[in-house]
Amino acid sequence: MAQPQVPRPPVPIRPAATTVLLRDGPSGLEVLMQQRNPDAVFAGGAWVFPGGKLDPQDREPAWAEHCDLCPETAARQLALTPEWARAHWIAAIRELVEEAGILLAREADHRLARSAQQHLQQTPEAFLAFCQQQGLLLDTGRIRYLSRWITPAGNPRRYDTRFFLCPWPGNQSPNQDNHEAVNTAWVTPAQALDHYHRGRWELVLPTLTTLRQLQSCADSASALDTLGQAMAGKTR
Repeated sequence: MAQPQVPRPPVPIRPAATTVLLRDGPSGLEVLMQQRNPDAVFAGGAWVFPGGKLDPQDREPAWAEHCDLCPETAARQLALTPEWARAHWIAAIRELVEEAGILLAREADHRLARSAQQHLQQTPEAFLAFCQQQGLLLDTGRIRYLSRWITPAGNPRRYDTRFFLCPWPGNQSPNQDNHEAVNTAWVTPAQALDHYHRGRWELVLPTLTTLRQLQSCADSASALDTLGQAMAGKTR
């Protein structure tokens, strides 16, 4: 007699944040993209925007002294409590510096960005402590909410990810962590889509859709003004 199958427990859905970094290149709008480690459980080998799950410390009240975002404003955009909403902006900045070496903070330069990245690689949970030690004010106010994506059921890991747009600070160059990200490139949305259609790059649906949205924008200012405002509060 066949034994009854024991149902597997549901995969937890973890909150996450992703930063779509924008700059104006010689051929128009460019985005920063990274190839995930092929050995990664989730989207291994795919080209994505820097991002990752929220950490408990992203919700610390002490962040009020180190970011320029009004928690109530964040809460209205994401339909979350102020604490949880602000944590998404913090996570977006933390993941960007950890994976790509770009630090979105007032008066941050190349040297400080590298220092922050090295600090996070050694002690991933200590971003708040680093900002306190350096007296940093994060540029949360420059980041605009774009969209929301929830990983479908059936995947080994599931995320409830908020996508954000942000202009490149200009005085820092990307530096991949060589752990989660193994390749990094500035590309136009059209170039990334061409790589995908030719089978050179793997793109997951949220990345693919975002690139198609950005393809209609002539430069970073138009992307921030049209997509960043028009998409605020919408979900997918």
